[in-house]
Amino acid sequence: MHLNRTEETVGHTVPRTPADAPEHDVFLCHNWADKTWAIELYEALDALGVRVFRDDVSMDDWDEMSPSIRDALLSSLTLVPLITPDFPDSPHCRQELHLALTCAYRLGEGATGRVTAVTAKVRPSAVRPRQLGHNRLPKEGKSTKELAARIAQRVAAQKAADPRPFGAAPQTGLPDWFPDHLTGAGAFRGRYDELWELHEGLLARSKARDRGHPVVSVRGMGGQGKTALCEQYARLFAEDHPGGVFVVRLTGSDRRVRSDPTAVWSQYLEQLALIGERLEITDAERSPGALIGAIGSRLRRRPPYLWIVDDVPSGVDPELLTGLHAPTGNGKTLITTRGRLGKRVSEELELCGLDPRAGLAVLTVERVPQQGNRPDEAAAKAVVQLLGGLPLALTLAAGLTTRDSFEGYEQLLAELRGSEPDALELASHLEDELPTGYALPFTAALLRSYASLTDTGREVLCAAGVLAPAPIPLGLLADVLGADGTDGTDGAAVERGARHAAHRGMADLLPGDGQPLLSVHALTSRAVRFVATDGYRLRLRNAAVRALTDALTRSGESAAQAAGTSLHHGVLRYLPHVRSVAALTPELDAWPVGPEEWHLVNEAGRVQTELGDSAGTLRSRTELYASCAASPHCDEATRLTVLLGLGDAHFGQGDHTTARRLQEDALRGMQGVLGPDHHNTLTAAGNLANTLSALRDHDGARELLTAVYRARRDAPRWGLPHRETLLALNNLVIAVGRCGHDAAGRHRARRTALRYAHAAHALWRRAAGPRALATLDALENVATNLRALGRHEEAGRCYAEVWEGRRRVLGDGHPDTIDAQENMITTELEHAGDTRFP
Repeated sequence: MHLNRTEETVGHTVPRTPADAPEHDVFLCHNWADKTWAIELYEALDALGVRVFRDDVSMDDWDEMSPSIRDALLSSLTLVPLITPDFPDSPHCRQELHLALTCAYRLGEGATGRVTAVTAKVRPSAVRPRQLGHNRLPKEGKSTKELAARIAQRVAAQKAADPRPFGAAPQTGLPDWFPDHLTGAGAFRGRYDELWELHEGLLARSKARDRGHPVVSVRGMGGQGKTALCEQYARLFAEDHPGGVFVVRLTGSDRRVRSDPTAVWSQYLEQLALIGERLEITDAERSPGALIGAIGSRLRRRPPYLWIVDDVPSGVDPELLTGLHAPTGNGKTLITTRGRLGKRVSEELELCGLDPRAGLAVLTVERVPQQGNRPDEAAAKAVVQLLGGLPLALTLAAGLTTRDSFEGYEQLLAELRGSEPDALELASHLEDELPTGYALPFTAALLRSYASLTDTGREVLCAAGVLAPAPIPLGLLADVLGADGTDGTDGAAVERGARHAAHRGMADLLPGDGQPLLSVHALTSRAVRFVATDGYRLRLRNAAVRALTDALTRSGESAAQAAGTSLHHGVLRYLPHVRSVAALTPELDAWPVGPEEWHLVNEAGRVQTELGDSAGTLRSRTELYASCAASPHCDEATRLTVLLGLGDAHFGQGDHTTARRLQEDALRGMQGVLGPDHHNTLTAAGNLANTLSALRDHDGARELLTAVYRARRDAPRWGLPHRETLLALNNLVIAVGRCGHDAAGRHRARRTALRYAHAAHALWRRAAGPRALATLDALENVATNLRALGRHEEAGRCYAEVWEGRRRVLGDGHPDTIDAQENMITTELEHAGDTRFP
């Protein structure tokens, strides 16, 4: 047994140019079964003076292209593959064809005319990849001499147009990824035809002069390598998208995420926020509703780019799917999904298992069978067949060959054919996620991989199993394991455990901004959830709730202290994981629900609102309330708090009638359970007052806010000048200023509101200082009431002070600063008698 580690994927890079001029005019590529015909064609070309190289070396199925063959191909001017029904059976022919097409593509700025396929007994529509059909020579009806003459003509034309050999193809750099790439740097084998099919599909409309947006979907069951294929495509054809590769990760294959439009759209906005960070979107551009437009504005100024939407739910709404496409016309959209999208995309590519030889290359990437040991070689091929060519399963099996106890592929085959009770039970949970008949060997490989990990490696995977199947910052995993009290799980230990899991094929380790990210396939993540005990998973889940809450709360406090600075990039990484731990899907994980879960969802809702995703906030709070109502662990006070939050979310969506009903129910319940002067009860009254004001019941809002202010003012816990009391006074000022049923009543109300506003401003100055944002907000209330009373000169001076103060703290471009400036200008024009401002 010997190691066979590779540093790069075969055929996906071009080495240094071997010579400026080609040594061979034609590299003749053929299957061993077509040797007789190849020799005839070789002799006919040689008679015409064409320099031909014919590969006559037999290789084992797991052998890579030999250096001598590779050098010969790279020193050739053209490639002539003999496409017969036997051609696809040779992995070496496919490697040679792929390398030649790649070089031709880079030499010809996307053209592949240097490759001339000669077809025999193959229908034109069956020729793969389709690029070969553009330049093929059918054998039918032509003698070998006639074919040789046609090939010689094309060689002469190529020499006249561009005499460089394949090896002169320039190196290309990797694409820019936004926010980061999809998968790890694991070995990618096979799928050559599929890579070129994607290339052809995304260019098809432009070739037909169709200005429609190109959208290609890659579909298949779990573990077929859809994401890895898109990653490899983006790398190989980086020249097609010099503007970069933009990745939107959804989680449509995870059962914990329903395919309802609000859930998908919420995830989409979270991913856009990550892209916005990389594009350096400013605070003003990232205000609610503006993020998509700001990203689109940036992308219109970029060269052509690729927009990958990974793991789209199979039942996605057609209208929503259109909204997930690249936001500008200079982008091409590539989608991965488990379901059929049909006419909703311009082309679909379905993935099945790898062919046996490509599967063998994946399995033996770490260790090839013992040389000359035919039973071991046969066992390796049997493993590929047993696993159905499923790339994820083969990757796990390849990881098992790195164990110190690994003795050969016969041993591995026997292990995977086992039917231990644990494997049978796990397979029953996963059989509908995998191609029919392969659940049991897959779970056997996964369980052995899991058992072979270090203790920390297993702990890392278990912690990842309670989170979402989205990239997880290693710092979050360290926080979760640290909060659980697990020993020896500092950042360095967690990274070692993550790397070991990646080495075994159970995860990918991706580079991130500031810290690595762990990516665990949804199937692996789901399987680990069944392996870990319920008690241990509950401990990890509770630790995750605390870790996520702490991170989101710190982000809110930092933003408040910095007066509206941008969200920290790391916090955006945490949002996809809130749903998985906050008991929002009780049918899968019956987690307890209490104040901690409510606090987490509330903090996540704040961040979602800052991203302009109020619909996502409503969805999360609706699901949390349903979970809370169904949970025997949820106390009445928590249920009422969640109900109040649900009402607030409806208010954010403009559904004031529903919001009022829910808030009134919550307020009545809290008055009975918590008492009329409890903080949560007073908060409920204040929220209901805002809703009444939106429904134009200003007297009702004033009555509630008066009671709230007096309760906070008179209570020893708050009093004056406590922040909560002053905020209640601010709200009361606004409510009073809106009262009055006629002109005289409105005038009296505004005079009263102005008196309250002056008092509030004085109290804020004493409590927070003259330059504090809260003090400036109170001064703005003064200005608003002065303006309403017709005292424009005084109002203008107050607005000017607010504007100057916000400029110092928030900057000129902040929306609140701009709003104060507009109020100042408008008031000055009113004072000057401008009739446009009655």
